[in-house]
Amino acid sequence: MQDQDKAAGKHNPFAKMGMIQFWAISTIVYLTFPVSLIVSYIAFGPLLTKQLFTALLQDFLQTVLIAIGVLIVLIWAIVHYLGPTLVEWFDG
Repeated sequence: MQDQDKAAGKHNPFAKMGMIQFWAISTIVYLTFPVSLIVSYIAFGPLLTKQLFTALLQDFLQTVLIAIGVLIVLIWAIVHYLGPTLVEWFDG
């Protein structure tokens, strides 16, 4: 079964990496963006490059969604707890 997944390109080695190792790889790719994808394509082939790009995109979207969630909670907390104080300040 696992050999079939590898042959079909379903086994993504980047999905099983540890956080620190993936962070190091993603930092290098982001800092050298256009060149790193070209070198990856030449050195590792189109399948591994596609898997790398997919893992980076998934990580980026996950980070953005978490940041939006934290921002929403912070805005709600500020409005909920400081709302009456802000109304007093600006209502005068």
